[in-house]
Amino acid sequence: MSHFNFKSLAFYGSAIASVVLLFKVVTDYGQNLKAPLPIDGRYRIIAKNLPECLQSDDLVLSIQQSGIYLNGSLLAFSKNVEMPNSVSTSETIVQPKPSLVGRWKNQELTLSGLVTNLSSCNNKVNLSIQANVNQETMNGQMTLNSTTKPVKFTAQRESNYQQKEKQASH
Repeated sequence: MSHFNFKSLAFYGSAIASVVLLFKVVTDYGQNLKAPLPIDGRYRIIAKNLPECLQSDDLVLSIQQSGIYLNGSLLAFSKNVEMPNSVSTSETIVQPKPSLVGRWKNQELTLSGLVTNLSSCNNKVNLSIQANVNQETMNGQMTLNSTTKPVKFTAQRESNYQQKEKQASH
């Protein structure tokens, strides 16, 4: 009486071969994948023709990134107050919860959401941003509320000394 059945041997052989083939396909596909470039940080927005409620402020777009997914906040600082570029170890800057969500794909980002933390604007602002990012510069357009024309802007990434120190220490 033989314990080796041809059907069992063929089943286990084909199961092992399919796992090996699947592993080969997945690793070949994975070697061609590349992580998206990091664009997270703070971008100081320079724009003409801003709506009246935003003209008295310096605008900063703060972006947080997880792969291709983005969260962001539009922050407004009075032009009379110097904006903090970096955070020292003794002070903490409280950032509002990100109100914009979007994606980063092929050097283009899209963000949209409801902005409520702009003190110079009385109402909640529905914001949509589409931009191209090239190294440290962002060029694009933003639409505030659905009725206004898009406003073209340029934004420059702010240097963050502390962030560079953290990356160097790892």
